[in-house]
Amino acid sequence: MTIPHKGSDPAQQSRADWWFPWALLCFVLLILFYRLGGPVLFEPDEGRNAEKAREILVLNDWITPHENFHAVLDKPIFFYWLIALSYKLFGVSEWAARLPSALAAFGSIVMVYVFVRHWWGEWEARWSVLALVTSAGYFVFSRLVIFDMTLTAFIMLALCAFYHAAHAPGSTANWTPCAILYGALGAATLTKGLVGLVVPGLIVFFYLLLSNSWRSLGKIRLIPGVVLFLLIVMPWYILAERHNPGYLGYYFLEEHFGRFSTQKFDRSSPWYFYLWVVPLGLLPWTLLLPAAVKYHWRRRHDDRTLWLILWAIIPILFFSMSKSKLPHYILPSFPPLAILLGTAVSRLLSDSQDRLRYGFGASWVVISSSFIYSAAGVIAPEIFPRIIRGRYDSIAILFLSSAFVSMALVYFACKRDLWTAVNRRNVYFSQGFGLLIFLLTLSEMMILIAPVRSSQEIAVKALPYITPTTQIVSYDTYAEALPFYLKTDKPLWVVTHSQKKRTFLGNFYALTKQPEPITRWGKSLLTFDEFADRWKRSNMPFVILVKKKNLRSLERLVGGVPKRLAAHGEYLIVARP
Repeated sequence: MTIPHKGSDPAQQSRADWWFPWALLCFVLLILFYRLGGPVLFEPDEGRNAEKAREILVLNDWITPHENFHAVLDKPIFFYWLIALSYKLFGVSEWAARLPSALAAFGSIVMVYVFVRHWWGEWEARWSVLALVTSAGYFVFSRLVIFDMTLTAFIMLALCAFYHAAHAPGSTANWTPCAILYGALGAATLTKGLVGLVVPGLIVFFYLLLSNSWRSLGKIRLIPGVVLFLLIVMPWYILAERHNPGYLGYYFLEEHFGRFSTQKFDRSSPWYFYLWVVPLGLLPWTLLLPAAVKYHWRRRHDDRTLWLILWAIIPILFFSMSKSKLPHYILPSFPPLAILLGTAVSRLLSDSQDRLRYGFGASWVVISSSFIYSAAGVIAPEIFPRIIRGRYDSIAILFLSSAFVSMALVYFACKRDLWTAVNRRNVYFSQGFGLLIFLLTLSEMMILIAPVRSSQEIAVKALPYITPTTQIVSYDTYAEALPFYLKTDKPLWVVTHSQKKRTFLGNFYALTKQPEPITRWGKSLLTFDEFADRWKRSNMPFVILVKKKNLRSLERLVGGVPKRLAAHGEYLIVARP
């Protein structure tokens, strides 16, 4: 049974076709930018990346990334450039730090719309956009200061350009898609290293192999393209090596092959790690995957379907083989997964509603259950994990309203008579409205829970005690966002065991046994004995951040009881008595 099309007047249809993309654009912008700067920076990744970009401006060093004013060379610098530029334009803030990730997510969504509309059709593009922007994992990572959303945008740009060039008429594609292809690969490589070249390269290789389309290599202007790629990538790498001798050898051997093949980077997970990351990241669309898989399996010999399947599964397989695994590594798989979902949903809405009706209904059961649980946790906090109890009282009404909307959509999906009485535009609007409520609520939850994973509040409590001559000390701990929130223009002293050197200086200096770098202010990574000596010999005022459990150790080290200034959570702020 097909969905009846209401309002089929050509003039009315033309008006709808004109305003619908603009309405979708506003919907996407609202989701991506709603209270983008609301949550404080999450530790450790957001704090680390936001601070490295801030120190570009403080030091005016656009070649070597710095953290706590020490050179830290674990990643290329391009992503930090984007954040630093955002700071220059809008000031240093959480919103400005997250802007590059949000813009990259927006760019990927625009590319999905343009790519799918060209190769499939308008409604397939609309559903693909909706599936991508409202997937829980994609939404969350679009609002974090991490490399992977920007990497995803450049990989997608390169793969879309390649597909257009490979299917161009004639023996050679025009320069535009080829230049975009190699430029995007260069930008991806500058964003996160060789993974920006290897992952799309594997996708293209297996596509050419399985489709027997090797002649497409002649269309993409390979030799001038490689020259363009090297012109984009090599200048920074050469300058980084000149400023930091030994960097390139470490970068290729350790950061790539070592990270992929060994467990010494502390990111180890079992091979099946992504078998649960993908379903969780695609929520609430996960429950529509069986219908989409069945739909595309019947069309697996179609060239476009083969391309999407390879694009989706190769990043997952690649990072499953790696010894280092984190959930956001497979973000490049989310756009093709959304396209596979969107194209299947659009076609099945016209061909077979029942396959989708139960999938939509089940997805809204999951969402309504999460809202009901959240609302119940406000009334009975003991059902919440201890760390978040009492934090959601201010949005209890939003939980209840969201639960009501979700249950209404469950009823709509399960009521066959209601489902078959509307056209596909109304189904789209209902799904979009419900997911908008879900994601806005999720945004509010992120804002409320962020302080649990941030050093912002303890930094605010320390600021009144800091003067231009004060030395800030982090004793046997380090919060990456602390310099960001303290707005320091000199390094914190970090006091720790000598074997924890890698924790604070990054992998380059630890793994390659480089001499410990000395900042322009002198040595700031201190052993316990070195700090005790400075405490006794120096008259400068100290403000010390220490965990409550380590206070006794500090007292024994300095031979006295420091003056308590403030406290927050597990942290204390103390000073010389």
